[in-house]
Amino acid sequence: MAKLTEKEITNYIFKFALDKEMLRKEKFTHLAETSRDKRMKKLFQVFSSTAQSHVAEIEQEMIKLDIK
Repeated sequence: MAKLTEKEITNYIFKFALDKEMLRKEKFTHLAETSRDKRMKKLFQVFSSTAQSHVAEIEQEMIKLDIK
């Protein structure tokens, strides 16, 4: 079995993390839009915003590491 290089592992991890954060953002955005409870709506909006911030950070690191 061929071993993965450090670059391949790094690429996979960053793409996996980006995918999960994007899904998390979509989920919390949907919950914020559909929630009737104002307190929960605000909480979901905060979670969505945090996930979007994580997406931006991951994308910036991917650019620095030349991950496409």
